[in-house]
Amino acid sequence: MVEIYNDRIEGLYCKCTKGDVAIFEILKDCIRCIYCKNEIKCKPPIEFVWKEKCPHCEGKMSTFIIDSSGIKICSRCGLSK
Repeated sequence: MVEIYNDRIEGLYCKCTKGDVAIFEILKDCIRCIYCKNEIKCKPPIEFVWKEKCPHCEGKMSTFIIDSSGIKICSRCGLSK
């Protein structure tokens, strides 16, 4: 289950994890994985998160975020849907 806090998001997929266990810190213009420092460019605050297969990640499951501008971004590869 994904938990969204003011300073972090817990329960996302990342390219460094095998499941939805990564924690991303929320920064000014991106979110960054605390484990591998992978940055996903977005415009916080994060409005919504859901899980589904990503077409850019070879069909693997991932989590997608919707930022304040309404863009849908994969937390594993950083590409928009």
